[in-house]
Amino acid sequence: MRIKVLLGLFLSILLFNIAMANDEKTVVRVGISNQNFSNWEHKSADFISENIIKIIDMSQNSPIEEVKANTPVNITFAEGVYSISLNNAVKYRNLQGPLILSSNAPIGIVNLNRKGTPAKYKGMIEIRNLKTNQGFNIINVLDMENYLKGVVPNEMPVGFGIEALKAQAVAARNYANNASISPNYDVVDSTASQVYYGVNSYRDISNEAVLKTKGIYALYKNKPITALYFSTSPGITDDWDDVFSDNFNWGSHPYLKPKYDMEGQKALKSERDVEEFYTRKDNGFDTNSPKFRWNIEFTREELEQVLTQTLLNQSSTGLVYPKYDGNTPITGLREIKATHRTNSGKITELVIICDNGEFKIKKELTIRRILKKNGAMLPSANFFVQTDGSLLEKKIFGIFDVDNKYPKTFILTGGGFGHGVGMSQFGASAMAKTGKKYPEILNHYYTDIELSTIPKTVYYNDYNVFYNTEFYYEPNIYGSVYLFINNQKYANEFNFKINNFEFNDTSSFAHNRLIKINISQYLHEGLNTISFAPLSAKNKGKTITYQVEFVNGR
Repeated sequence: MRIKVLLGLFLSILLFNIAMANDEKTVVRVGISNQNFSNWEHKSADFISENIIKIIDMSQNSPIEEVKANTPVNITFAEGVYSISLNNAVKYRNLQGPLILSSNAPIGIVNLNRKGTPAKYKGMIEIRNLKTNQGFNIINVLDMENYLKGVVPNEMPVGFGIEALKAQAVAARNYANNASISPNYDVVDSTASQVYYGVNSYRDISNEAVLKTKGIYALYKNKPITALYFSTSPGITDDWDDVFSDNFNWGSHPYLKPKYDMEGQKALKSERDVEEFYTRKDNGFDTNSPKFRWNIEFTREELEQVLTQTLLNQSSTGLVYPKYDGNTPITGLREIKATHRTNSGKITELVIICDNGEFKIKKELTIRRILKKNGAMLPSANFFVQTDGSLLEKKIFGIFDVDNKYPKTFILTGGGFGHGVGMSQFGASAMAKTGKKYPEILNHYYTDIELSTIPKTVYYNDYNVFYNTEFYYEPNIYGSVYLFINNQKYANEFNFKINNFEFNDTSSFAHNRLIKINISQYLHEGLNTISFAPLSAKNKGKTITYQVEFVNGR
């Protein structure tokens, strides 16, 4: 048994290393949080399955237990070691871990609910120590496609339609492929990454969307993009650089540029432009969203109380200037004004003027968290502010007096929900309902992208491991499909298959540096596979790279 386990681990490491060399993540590691998504650190947890659970202590490299179906498994961590209890009796002590739980049925976490039902997860459960050694992470390790099935219906309502769900599946696949937020896991199960609720949240139509986009990514210059998405656009999306790049070294994202829903729409350059735009309710794709336009009203006293708390909390971010120490409550609130806006009118710099002085707040998320209403942050930072009469207006009309020098109310009128960069989900739904297919949706929101498989590099290897790419093809959506082979190092032969069609004699084009083959005739509707043999020994040290690109969308 020990030999089989070690052999399995060796093969898994080999295949994992080959996959990593080819930059496509086929396995996702998800950190599972507690009931209210506030913590990913656990000291004890109970697991159960409708089938046998096999438990492996990785420090011993061998199975230690096969637990009968429907038997709870309690795992507790204390003083740097694990204990396992079955039927309320401790059976194992002083286990070093990590621990692996696997089953042929989904594994449930007892007393953890998602969408009102007990949480269950496909794949394996890994229990791994925290860096502090004060507890452990629960990590669901599973294949990409089953992960996406637990994400797509929780990030987008399934009623948005199959083409919108396909666009969401591609965006979520891109996001997961690029993510690595912790040494123990790639993503978490909350809005801090992508909402993932496991197998009980699967839905037929979203499963179909995941299947029909299998293997397909949005690429920019042959790299998977950071496919940001959000709930509701106010009619204009924003540039990454305007919303995120300042104060952060997050690199360039030239594919995340402003997009205008209405033909002829221009950037909002003045406060008058902003007021006119956000007063209208018919100037965007997302008009069915309840957050397309919104109004939030504060009394001055209410907002002063809010700011006393939120300015203190947000001062720790370094985005409030000067920092507010909270020693004196905020009073005498006079004015809230935008000092910098994006093309969509999103406020990225705001000044609050009160008797305590002037406070400058930067970044849209900080602004949304500063101006909370009933404990909830603003839907977006796309808004303008009105009062019941500003100090300037009172001076002009001669009604200024000492007892009435402050506004009584502040009314925020705005639109949109979320950060506003990338794909709008309500917008994707609206486009789908007008007959747009998912490539058109993705190409509207992401600039200069290609829909493609991730490029894979083929090497010589001693293990005769083939390089496979599986993808879904829909003839009614894509016209031509091309296989691109990059042969920069001039390998003089390489063999591959497209489904059952073998290409063994490539001598006629192997001398080319870039090879483009229309492979549409070799494809069928559904899942297709391209398989490259490892390069021969005489090409050792050389490589080729290949990818499938979907073009001429109908």
